[in-house]
Amino acid sequence: SMVFGVVFAKKSVVVSSDSFTRVDATSWTLDLGANLGSEGYIGCKDVCLFMPSTGLLDDNSALCMYIQAGNSPWSYCGCVANAKPSDVFALRWPVDDNGAPFATAAIGISVEPLAATLEKESVLVQHKETFAKRVAEDLFRFMQSFQTGGDAQHMVVPTNILDRWFDKFINKFRRDPGFIDRPR
Repeated sequence: SMVFGVVFAKKSVVVSSDSFTRVDATSWTLDLGANLGSEGYIGCKDVCLFMPSTGLLDDNSALCMYIQAGNSPWSYCGCVANAKPSDVFALRWPVDDNGAPFATAAIGISVEPLAATLEKESVLVQHKETFAKRVAEDLFRFMQSFQTGGDAQHMVVPTNILDRWFDKFINKFRRDPGFIDRPR
């Protein structure tokens, strides 16, 4: 019987927990590289993890999803629990040192204490807040580059500043998506 299922948005039908390899009593893996190859799994950008019914877990547990590519460490994506029996997670696949996709990739699912998952969730939110702050700092530095006078309280910038910054930001981001995560 299905304990959980996943759907890769625009890429798959329901993949039942029965299709996963059971690692132990509380964890499962699904080898994507073997089924899809590197071109296939890289195209999987979003996944929905769901429980077919509530009551499969106790109220103090959650199903956590992780991804791994090649020999990279497992990366936490998110969780579902009785109070939130389904969710959609963005998949950010690790790449090798040259920026190329690994030949293999896997999804991992594990039953974990809800309290531990809440801590992982707060780290995810904190990462997103830090990311947003770094994007804003990048915009501010770009705008400062147009500052000509000595007035530190006011900034005069071209009217197309946001378009120019966004074009520059997207070009940098496409060349090196990790640039925004590095401390200045």
